[in-house]
Amino acid sequence: MKKIEFSKLMVIFLMIQSTIWIYLSYYLAFLGMKEIAETLSKTIVIEIIGVIAVYSCKSLFENLSKNNNWPDKKVSNIEINKEQINRDC
Repeated sequence: MKKIEFSKLMVIFLMIQSTIWIYLSYYLAFLGMKEIAETLSKTIVIEIIGVIAVYSCKSLFENLSKNNNWPDKKVSNIEINKEQINRDC
């Protein structure tokens, strides 16, 4: 089983919580508190977009650093031999 990262769990938790808050803001609008509901909905949607954007950027840079051969990254002899074999083919 693949281990889920802590940041992914936090994003899932925040998404569920934000979805519940949005539905509750609709409930507030139904009760007649439209100004509060509108402000709450805008704030929640902005927070959702912010969390997803930051998490996406973090994941992008993590994947780039894992899958690239950076100049300062130590490369094992096995990886060097694989690259030479691939070039020779």
